[in-house]
Amino acid sequence: MLAQVNFRDLDGSSTFFRANVLSPGSNELNQNYDRDTVFYDAGGGNPAEYNQFGATLNASYEYDFATLTSITSYWTSEGFSRGDIDGGNLVTGPGFIPFPSDTQDSIDLEQLTHEVRLASNGDGPLSWQVGGFIFDSDFDVTTVGFTFPPPVTVNHTNTAWAVFGQASYELTEALRVTAGLRYTDDEKDFFVRSGAPLQPVSVQDDNIDWDVSIFADVTDTTSVYARVANAFRAPTIQGRDVAFFAAPSVAQSENITSYEAGFKSEFADRKVRINGSAFYYTVEDPQFTAVGGAGNLVQLINANEGEAWGFEFDTAFQPTPNITLTLGLAYNDTQINDDSLAVGVCAQCTVLDPLNANGFALVDGNPFPNAPEWSGDFTARYGVPVGNSGEFFIFTDWIYLGETNFFLYESAEFNADSRIEGGLRIGYSGGDGQWEVALFARNITNEDNILGAVDFNNLTAFVNDPRVVGVSFGVDY
Repeated sequence: MLAQVNFRDLDGSSTFFRANVLSPGSNELNQNYDRDTVFYDAGGGNPAEYNQFGATLNASYEYDFATLTSITSYWTSEGFSRGDIDGGNLVTGPGFIPFPSDTQDSIDLEQLTHEVRLASNGDGPLSWQVGGFIFDSDFDVTTVGFTFPPPVTVNHTNTAWAVFGQASYELTEALRVTAGLRYTDDEKDFFVRSGAPLQPVSVQDDNIDWDVSIFADVTDTTSVYARVANAFRAPTIQGRDVAFFAAPSVAQSENITSYEAGFKSEFADRKVRINGSAFYYTVEDPQFTAVGGAGNLVQLINANEGEAWGFEFDTAFQPTPNITLTLGLAYNDTQINDDSLAVGVCAQCTVLDPLNANGFALVDGNPFPNAPEWSGDFTARYGVPVGNSGEFFIFTDWIYLGETNFFLYESAEFNADSRIEGGLRIGYSGGDGQWEVALFARNITNEDNILGAVDFNNLTAFVNDPRVVGVSFGVDY
């Protein structure tokens, strides 16, 4: 049995919005941007306060033929975040701010999950597992507008259960096939608890998901695999717009069929590892969230189809016993396929998509929001043994993200160029890894990278964290 208890007490800040740090027709930070300055007339300092408690019990029992495992988890969370959403001062700016926006959202959540599974223990060519899963969630969300809108509290509940099974069979010593099935039933309910009409909404769906894969050892150090799978995402309800006098929105189920093939390999006496894969998938009725626009709404929608393809590589090298390097690269081409899907657009930006008669952007052919085509990562670690059980080490990690569109529609302003960030960690590990003390830094080059934007009021954006330097100490026992 393994029991875990987690507690989190956060007294911090929510996102810092920055008014008009983008200029019309440009996605570059302009002269209104200052890393150390915000120009708020509201938001109460943009506080974020949350308390979270969780407990998990993982218990297993080994029979002669199989292992029975039970995992139960219970979580509670409550707290709030408030923000000056327009990102500036109505009188002094910076730039033109047509109206103030100061809102707070809070949550009070209870969640329970339980999974039980039976997995085979045999050494023969057949291995299998069967199991069941239950999920239950109940939470309130309260939206408060300071002057507008009035407070509204809504309730969401979600109950889901599933049964699943999987089997693998070794056709030969080098060839293995695996197949799995899962039946899921998912139900969500919504109603307004206070501040507006009840507006109850209920959605439910069930589905049988499946996957089939084949894995083959080509040599002692190289293997290849292929997999095809089908799965669904249950319907979803979004109720925050009730606070802004709009009805809750619903996205119906989406269904994804995916194909993947790849290889895994090791060379040079396991000093070099190279893995790669390629994928293609289509999504019927993909769920998207249309955020913001001039109406400042959060609307769930379904497109007709989503499509994506790409590839990824991850590598590891150990040129000496003290040095380990990793390098990863991924390409992900996504596209919305829907001739008629139109969404609300920004109040002040330069929209690049065609508009329909109502002034909404037609997004057919656009990429998925916040899905860069190119991404990559690099790490390097150098360790020097000290005595019989200690080690001095230096570790650095870097992440690269390519050009990224923030919303469903495309505009000249609300997207990001390629970005890179790095971290550094220098420390000492003792007792064969039982304790560690380290000096660390995040965003060590102090990059100013745009992470997202608010599009309903002015040309507001928010950026990454500045350089952070600290000391950490950890113990394993």
